[in-house]
Amino acid sequence: MNTFSCVLIGHGIEKVVAAQVGGSFYEEHHLGDIASELKASNHESLQASLESVSVFAFARTDLVRYHLESIDFEVKQVFVVLNTFSTTVTLKMRKVLKLFDCSDSNFNPKRNSVNVNREFECRNPFIRTLSVLESDGYNVGFAGSFNIVAKKMLKEDIPYTIVSNDDTRFRPGSLQKIAKIFAAKPKLCLFLFSHFSSFAITQSALRRIGVMDEQFWPAYSEDIDYYLRSILGNCQNFHASDRRDRLLVDHGENPDIARESTTLKSGEGYRRLIKNTEDKNCGRDAYLCRKWGGLCRRKRDFLNSNKAFKAIFRRNREEHEILSFYDKVDSLDENLFHHPYNNSSLQISWWNNTKSADSVASPRSVNRKYAPAEFIWKTCDWPLLSS
Repeated sequence: MNTFSCVLIGHGIEKVVAAQVGGSFYEEHHLGDIASELKASNHESLQASLESVSVFAFARTDLVRYHLESIDFEVKQVFVVLNTFSTTVTLKMRKVLKLFDCSDSNFNPKRNSVNVNREFECRNPFIRTLSVLESDGYNVGFAGSFNIVAKKMLKEDIPYTIVSNDDTRFRPGSLQKIAKIFAAKPKLCLFLFSHFSSFAITQSALRRIGVMDEQFWPAYSEDIDYYLRSILGNCQNFHASDRRDRLLVDHGENPDIARESTTLKSGEGYRRLIKNTEDKNCGRDAYLCRKWGGLCRRKRDFLNSNKAFKAIFRRNREEHEILSFYDKVDSLDENLFHHPYNNSSLQISWWNNTKSADSVASPRSVNRKYAPAEFIWKTCDWPLLSS
């Protein structure tokens, strides 16, 4: 039996509830609210600043600016992955990002916070260093953008980073709460603040479950693949509450209306690429089913076919939770593979980026005419995970 525990971090007294999801046993622990718990544990003084924040910039400079302006707690390094949408957008992005390069500023945010947004001043002195990581003229997709950051983490020994899409904003005071969570729970793998639209990963988790699979190009379903790998890797994952009054991150252009991906609104051409990934033979669902098995109807519709996994991955959460997965999973009673393609010689981190990668039936292959010729994560990069 697949065993995992679920710690709920919300308001209320401590209690334990046992439940079954698709044959999988878990426990729920109510522990009290985040702030009082961590303060009582004396973690408040352990994190004077965050190590790293990363944001994926794509088509809109206003969204990137709003995201960077929402950083209200000191961050040592901010990485902006500048994914190519057009030459015009890239030039505008560079101009906006210069406003947030505070590396030469002696500005003290605690002493002079009233002037943070003054014209011609450093726009956000909570950002100590800002680095722009460009994609060399290509749209490398969500997984490729993540892998640019992952290589930076591994090569420069960065312990963790918060990874966000540009259409997210940190709620006031939330980064300080997140810093406390990092201090209290340093051994967790993934911290999902707004699912995979804004999440954090530790370097140790990268070494355990690997980088993202760039066969999911340009976007969508790489998060399903990655979360399943975290289960197979026996990870502990933090999930933020979905309750409006407990959100840590706002997602979308307007937090007061239903969430809608600004990525899909980037342009007709991009929407067409995403539509292509629904191909019944080579699309993202079909690729997931070949890679991980499960109870796929008609060899596709991965998430809806595997309901026990979906119940863990997609469920609405009233409280902040920590899910812990132990031992060898039984695939949630849904015949999911323990290794890619059910090949025990392959590690869970593996995906095909070799010379034979062009022959893989995947979302990238459907869009081969538009996808970059090379992967961000190259065959020579695999040793980084074990160095």
